[in-house]
Amino acid sequence: MAIAGKGGKLAIGASDPIKVVGIKSWSLDLSLDTLETTELGSDWKTYISGLKEWTASCDGDYDVQTVDSVQNTLQEAYLNGTEVEASFFVDDTHSYAGKAIISSLSVEDPVDDVVNISIEFTGNGAISFS
Repeated sequence: MAIAGKGGKLAIGASDPIKVVGIKSWSLDLSLDTLETTELGSDWKTYISGLKEWTASCDGDYDVQTVDSVQNTLQEAYLNGTEVEASFFVDDTHSYAGKAIISSLSVEDPVDDVVNISIEFTGNGAISFS
């Protein structure tokens, strides 16, 4: 059964994650290195699993006007190079969570539209699904 994206959210924090206001979309990419183990004389390639990694990104309306804004927290984490605990909710019960470094933060200020923010995360260790 399909799930409507409107129930998703991005939240920051380990024990009691706080929703990042203004986010309109997020994406998560999980990848795994595959190491070739094919022997000479084989007709088919064979592989074993290597290292895993994850990255994520989000886009939305810019909201750092208040000190307690979670977007402001993310901007400070980027500026200071500190790790954040990010939770990417598909709906109220399904989410991916892990520690990440903010690898990119972009602000766009068009004259004919709202100010937008884009943030990219690089996972720092494992990501979990619940």
